Amino acid sequence: MAEHRELTAQETDDLAKALTKVMDVEQLKRLVHLATGEEMFAAYVPPTLLLPLNGLTRHLLLELEKKALTDLLLRQVYWEYPGQTRLRGAITQLYPEIAGVRPAASKLFSVQNGGVVVRAPDTAPPALQTIVHKALQHRPIRVGMDRIGQIERRVCRVEAAEDGLGTGFLVGPDVVLTNWHVVHKARELGLADALDCRFDYSALPGGGTDPGVKVAVAAVLAESPASASERKGLPDAPPPPAPDELDFALLLLAASQEARGHLALKPPPPLPIDSPLVIVQHPSGHPMDFTIDTKAVIGRAGEDRRLRYRTNTLPGSSGSPCFTMDLDLVALHHLGDGTVGAPFNQGVPIELVRAGIVAAGHGARLGG
Repeated sequence: MAEHRELTAQETDDLAKALTKVMDVEQLKRLVHLATGEEMFAAYVPPTLLLPLNGLTRHLLLELEKKALTDLLLRQVYWEYPGQTRLRGAITQLYPEIAGVRPAASKLFSVQNGGVVVRAPDTAPPALQTIVHKALQHRPIRVGMDRIGQIERRVCRVEAAEDGLGTGFLVGPDVVLTNWHVVHKARELGLADALDCRFDYSALPGGGTDPGVKVAVAAVLAESPASASERKGLPDAPPPPAPDELDFALLLLAASQEARGHLALKPPPPLPIDSPLVIVQHPSGHPMDFTIDTKAVIGRAGEDRRLRYRTNTLPGSSGSPCFTMDLDLVALHHLGDGTVGAPFNQGVPIELVRAGIVAAGHGARLGG
């Protein structure tokens, strides 16, 4: 690494703001430890210092500057957050050499996975612990549980005549997003006028099931079909899905569910290959559950109109929300590969679904 470059007061302020937009205190503590081998609250920040996150981060940077260690932290941040292009650009503007130098570390450990070395000895971190999968970061438990509780309240079983057909989730006070083919199935059964969304249908910790709350569907506001190949269970057969083949249906509920909140259809974060994925679903019409695959994402397909992953689903999971490990919504699950020897599950990127709803004239129905 080149000679340490001192930051100006303005650069320190800007850098503190950029860091706090991306990480919380726990993530910051971990990165400081990986970069310096020291505990943040023992070596750089007094445990009694009561500051908001931005102020705490600024104090940390000032202390690191005194020891000419700021570049070590920023180098660790740069390589830990490959998808944060804006933050990485700010870092390399201050220290251009960081982009070409991976973090140096102790030579004490060699991490393996199934007997295969996944981290060479000269790149192991300077501690008795190590980060084997960078996307699986530490999360504050209360924050995570609160977010999971919110999602649980917003996901529902889509059913007709008490029979579960798929999964859906609130995307506005009175609208639920699910798959087009779930609604199409109801039509084939002659039950298009008997669609309901059942919220809170869950297994109870002590045994038994909470039947939840059934809310009638008043209308299908907007829809976009699956591709012809997907309807046959052959997602890789030509032609690829067209721009208007997004397999979604926007359902208008007979009663507002504003008190539950909703999942915002925001632009998703970058999803590198092998990123983890979480799917909340009603598999086979059963009470709500969730599945996690820590190495899930396979990549985009169908001219970038589909996202493929390894996370498990079952019939009835159609219309489920797919999340990152930070519980950011990234896709609308819609099918699994029906061919032999090429197993994957597949969803529609959420930004495309939102664009389709807006194009249909119903963007105002979506919550912020």
